[in-house]
Amino acid sequence: MKILKVCHACDRIIGEIELDDLTIHNADPIMDIVGNVAYVLCPVCMHEMEMEPRNVYH
Repeated sequence: MKILKVCHACDRIIGEIELDDLTIHNADPIMDIVGNVAYVLCPVCMHEMEMEPRNVYH
């Protein structure tokens, strides 16, 4: 079963991941899985948050 990967901040579709790949050893600690969607940060949003630490994201 495939799970869609979507960015938390901009809702950009990043890709998909196989449910079998989500083991305890491979799991991304910031990945939030809701139903068939895994929310993560895309590289662009992650870079923006690192470069501008004074921004507040809700």
